[in-house]
Amino acid sequence: MATRKRTRGNGQGTLFKRGGRGAWIVSWYDHNGKRHERSTRTTDKATAERILQKHAADTALRREGVIDASKDRYSVEARKPLADHVADYIAHCRHVGQAARHVDQKERHLQRLLGFTEATRLTDLTADAVESHLRGLRDRGLSARSVNFARQIAVAFMAWCVKSRRVESNPLTVIPKLDERRDRRRVRRPLDDDELAALLAVAETRGRAAWYLAAALAGLRKGDMQRLTWADVDFDQSTITIRDGKARREDVLPMHPQLAEALKRQSDTSMAMPTANVFPQTVTDVTRRKDFLRAGIAREEVVTDRDGLPVMIGRGKSRRPRTRIVSEDAEGRVIDLHAMRTTLGTNLARAGVAPQIAQRIMRHSDYRTTLQHYTVLGLSDTAKAVEALPAIRTGPREAATGTGDTQPPQYPQQYGRETARVGATPRDERGDDSSPPDARNPLRNRGKSERTRPDAAACVKAGERTRTVNIQLGRLTLYH
Repeated sequence: MATRKRTRGNGQGTLFKRGGRGAWIVSWYDHNGKRHERSTRTTDKATAERILQKHAADTALRREGVIDASKDRYSVEARKPLADHVADYIAHCRHVGQAARHVDQKERHLQRLLGFTEATRLTDLTADAVESHLRGLRDRGLSARSVNFARQIAVAFMAWCVKSRRVESNPLTVIPKLDERRDRRRVRRPLDDDELAALLAVAETRGRAAWYLAAALAGLRKGDMQRLTWADVDFDQSTITIRDGKARREDVLPMHPQLAEALKRQSDTSMAMPTANVFPQTVTDVTRRKDFLRAGIAREEVVTDRDGLPVMIGRGKSRRPRTRIVSEDAEGRVIDLHAMRTTLGTNLARAGVAPQIAQRIMRHSDYRTTLQHYTVLGLSDTAKAVEALPAIRTGPREAATGTGDTQPPQYPQQYGRETARVGATPRDERGDDSSPPDARNPLRNRGKSERTRPDAAACVKAGERTRTVNIQLGRLTLYH
């Protein structure tokens, strides 16, 4: 059956039905000249007419600039499912080359956020909803750092939505961060000289000394050492170039002579190409814990169940308690590969290196990160600092001339008043009390003012009070 149409002129659009039945359909051209066609979902013609008029009026307002047409995209994106936006964000993170492990963490946190808030649109992802989710994570026992990491991912996702023009503003920036200093679950401690020497002695016989030296003397992370090639090591300039590190930049670090010697021996032994990896085999966490155990840094303890009984493994004669290697000290501080960076930051502080220089060596964006998380100074360090202070002098201070008998110069009181005014008449030349009254005091009531009460105290001259003496003593001290 042919389609019956009703055309409306003057840019008012078209109202019609397909096949002559069903709901009315409106068709119009927007302000850019693009044709749109949409069902009104109603069979009432009057209602369909009003819907068409609404679209035509909105087009006219956008064409004349009354309504900002650039904001129409926000309404279109707001109607999309929130899961689609999350999928686009994860695809963007993978496209720009972010670490796969970090992208997987982002995806897990965002999926957990959507499941808790039950948000289906971008407008549902409000600050109150996200903060309620973070409180739930806190109630489950997560540390402040883990909660802040979940907040960081949510804020980064909304910031990307703003950048890609999916929302106008980021409503999650008002969510406050938790204070991580009051709830640190994993605190690393630096290794002392004896522990480092024992670890290098163990690693030297197994060909892993350069691995630990690169972490302790250059602050390289595991990923840095996995990507390091011989082309990045310059023995002539004694530098190491870190490419595509955590900060996604290129850093050139000075190389310690001990590390340079270890890498030189390894280079001469392997005879590798410049593009080959400096460390072809990664030292795993299991291997590292065994090295720590052999060096006496870690200890082995029995694994127990909920009742405190040892967990047994094996059969027959091979049956034995299950053990694990623990690298925590009595205070709960951890020693791992990343603790080598803490060791480097602490040793730089002990050597008197400025925090700004230590920040560049540690490759941090803020020197406060170096001081707060990678510098651990103890009582012995503060005791050495106190011992370096000069002693306080207990005896009397000697005179500037070097002779102890020399007295400080005496200055008369009212020193500035002894200079006579120009044209002033000396007191002896003005005569005695027999002079005419008007010659000394022209005031008419001089006689009344000179009569004193019988019980009046004598007037004390300026400079004879105790306060003035104190001031003069202060002056003497300053001159001395």
